[in-house]
Amino acid sequence: MMLAVALLAAQTADVPPDVVVTGERLRRLRIDTNIDRRGRVRNCQVAVSSGDAAIDRQACLATRDCVASGSRAGGPLADCVDTALIAFVRAGRGDLGNENAENH
Repeated sequence: MMLAVALLAAQTADVPPDVVVTGERLRRLRIDTNIDRRGRVRNCQVAVSSGDAAIDRQACLATRDCVASGSRAGGPLADCVDTALIAFVRAGRGDLGNENAENH
């Protein structure tokens, strides 16, 4: 057990602080979405902000795109949105500064 803790600590030490901050922001993000019977997003809003308005906006855009491509609920929808958000952040489009998040 102690070896596992030591290995985890060593791995964490190699991760840049901005990656850790971004991961924490994405982890706390929660959105509420209403999907109608035809499979269209009727409402998407941030329930718990990531702390970054650009990421929050992208979460709803990604949700709409994922639903339109056939991911309508549960794990497949969450996986699709997660993949899109990670790509968004990696592309450098997420302004991870001190921008205040807004609800949508």
